[in-house]
Amino acid sequence: MCIAAPAKILEIDDDTAVVDFGGVRQQVKLDLVEDVEKGKYVLVHSGYAIEVLTDEAAKESLEAWAGLLKVLDEEE
Repeated sequence: MCIAAPAKILEIDDDTAVVDFGGVRQQVKLDLVEDVEKGKYVLVHSGYAIEVLTDEAAKESLEAWAGLLKVLDEEE
């Protein structure tokens, strides 16, 4: 199973971007996506942006992740 997480693009430098995963910043490669822009959300898997998300898809994905993290936190 693979898991891709949504992240907001903060900076773009050629084929690399700095993205934000809810406060955690990471560099990702942009080789697999087109039409990326600062401020947009992408799905990231294994250090690569694999899909540019629409605003609606980003919102839904972020809400799903928030729900999952809440459930995992309650299990501790």
